[in-house]
Amino acid sequence: MKRYISIALILSIYCVKAQVDTFPYIANHTDDIKALTFSPDGKYVLSGGWDNTLTIQYNDSVGTVAQRIKGYSGAINSIAMSRDGKKLISGGQNGKLLIHYFESEYFELATLDTSLSLSNSQINKLVYGPGMRAIFSANDDGKLIMYDIVKQEARPIQGNRPITAMAVAIDRMSYFVAYEGSPDIFQIDIFGKLLKTYTGHSNDITDLEVSIDRKTLISSSRDKTIKVWNIAQAKATYTFIEHSWAVTDIDIDAFGKFLVSGALDGNVHIYNLTDGSLLQQIHLENYKINAIALSPDNTQIVAAAHLTSPADSTGYFVLPSGLKAIKVAVAKPINIEEIRHNYKQRLKVKSKLQQDKASEKKKENAPAPKKNKKKAEVPKTLKEQVKITINDNE
Repeated sequence: MKRYISIALILSIYCVKAQVDTFPYIANHTDDIKALTFSPDGKYVLSGGWDNTLTIQYNDSVGTVAQRIKGYSGAINSIAMSRDGKKLISGGQNGKLLIHYFESEYFELATLDTSLSLSNSQINKLVYGPGMRAIFSANDDGKLIMYDIVKQEARPIQGNRPITAMAVAIDRMSYFVAYEGSPDIFQIDIFGKLLKTYTGHSNDITDLEVSIDRKTLISSSRDKTIKVWNIAQAKATYTFIEHSWAVTDIDIDAFGKFLVSGALDGNVHIYNLTDGSLLQQIHLENYKINAIALSPDNTQIVAAAHLTSPADSTGYFVLPSGLKAIKVAVAKPINIEEIRHNYKQRLKVKSKLQQDKASEKKKENAPAPKKNKKKAEVPKTLKEQVKITINDNE
């Protein structure tokens, strides 16, 4: 009897079928949410979607709106922030990459800094580089673009199909991409050279995450599964099959120990990546999940969800993760303008040195000047002083 009680208690940890009204539902959009993330300090939840609006909400019990950013011509597909929380990037159907300053001390949190048209097609995924000096954009025309914020230069890698998912290793030496119509994942270097192919899914890839130690790649797919890959071997370590419909989005914690997933089956799963165990399952009855994010302190999950019935809902649930809270570490701010100024100064010095070197080389290779040999002339006064005498007596 005790044995059965123990089993029942264990199962109760893994599966939570609570009423949806048990969890706060934050509905600040007029159409479905496609992109969802926390600010690095966990104070804000940022969401964007089909209503062409990026909404910044306080991470409180009612999701108080701090700011609405309108003016997007098309759906917002992706939102990301720099690790210091000072820059916000977003992109979507109109193909424009928008970079906003983000400062919590100001009345208006986000102010537009730059609008870039790096591609003529829609942006499907954005990643803010871990070094905070580069932005990566995956586009519908197959281009993976690395935009150097300091140099203000774009370096595209051309693919042959729309990119459905993308992840960047922390050292920025490897990119992981998946294309529409393919179940495979491709690891490429900064020049676009294929390094490895990860084969195992049977349908399109929906999202990719790479661990901070660059040892693990996680992929979600429309085939209802999630795979955890050993990057060195390009082989799957675990395959999670608990979802019954397409897995739409995944997220991992800062240390790559835990994974959260959301799917069209209305289930939110929390996995332990160390041993591949399912820690918790939360079922949101009659909802489909579009996007998901784990809070920086690991205690909350936000899940963008809409009703399966025609009366679509327009928000996200705030769910308890059941994980132990960790200390939130926000990266030290960097001054891009100062770095850019120093970079330009170095370019000027380098250019001057190259000019001086070229000038010296030109002098070295120049032919020696010809010397004009002139016959020495005897001064007139000297001629007058010379007297020639002929003595006839000798």
